[in-house]
Amino acid sequence: MERKNYIVAVDLGSSSVVVAVGETCDGGPLRVAAIVSKPVEGVNAGRIDNIELVSRAIRDAVSEVEAQLGIRITEAYAGISGDFVRCARHTDHVFVSDHQTGVNQKDVESLFDRMRNVQAPDDETIMERIPQNYVVDDNQEVKNPVGSFGKKLSSTFNFILCHKTPVQRLDMALKRLSIRMLGVFADALATPAAILQPEEMEEGVAVVDLGAGVTDVTVYYRNVVRYTVSIPMGASAINRDIRAMGVPEKHIENLKRKYGSAVSELAPEDKLIRVNGRTTRDAKDILLKNLATVIEARATDIAEFVMQEIKDSGYASKLSYG
Repeated sequence: MERKNYIVAVDLGSSSVVVAVGETCDGGPLRVAAIVSKPVEGVNAGRIDNIELVSRAIRDAVSEVEAQLGIRITEAYAGISGDFVRCARHTDHVFVSDHQTGVNQKDVESLFDRMRNVQAPDDETIMERIPQNYVVDDNQEVKNPVGSFGKKLSSTFNFILCHKTPVQRLDMALKRLSIRMLGVFADALATPAAILQPEEMEEGVAVVDLGAGVTDVTVYYRNVVRYTVSIPMGASAINRDIRAMGVPEKHIENLKRKYGSAVSELAPEDKLIRVNGRTTRDAKDILLKNLATVIEARATDIAEFVMQEIKDSGYASKLSYG
């Protein structure tokens, strides 16, 4: 009889929570066994403001997955995103133990040990330590330092840091459901790892993930995460602008998907669409041109923030895949 093992991930966004379950049989390849998404309230730009509402949404998603698979979920990994996640660089070095025979694996491990001993500020925790390069004797950059001749081995690491409070609140929300959080990951790193091809990561690419309350930007170059940032602005900002046009909340998403455009010059000048209100008397007509103008303005704001972050990464000119 096949023995099944499950890995559960709970990904909290600003408008929805997703519970995904991976399954392996007798040590075989991991496959997706179930994915359930539920709307969530009480989250603002990735931050939990109301733990009761968040726990309720997670419970609904977890219960549906449990019913689908006939399992009981007691532990899970958690994914988060927000401007409380940031990257910072740190450079350190070790002296090669025997420069006559060159850099060996123990020298590399010693350098990693020094990086593992780097402490985060009191209000933050380190999520990832990502080596950016290896340099021998301050002038020779090498991809794999083992075997290189020199007296000194240096490296710059990219530290992915996260404020403790958002993680603690998500942990509390899971504990209310008797679910133990095994670890937490940054969505800004998980998404690119899932969708990018090896050549894209090698030649350079920026991944932009537009969420409801947060837009994640991650830059890859030479198979390494070079930069990541979460901009506290997303699709919900566009929705708020449409709401300001007098469109009822319940119609915004459908209106945006069916008629919306981020290029106002392509919208017809005189075409009207009718938006229902609570009653027939409350219905109103909106120019498609005006809708597109509102969407374009906010989308342009978001795009400008994204482009500035890509420039700030220092890799804008090296992204062959855009």
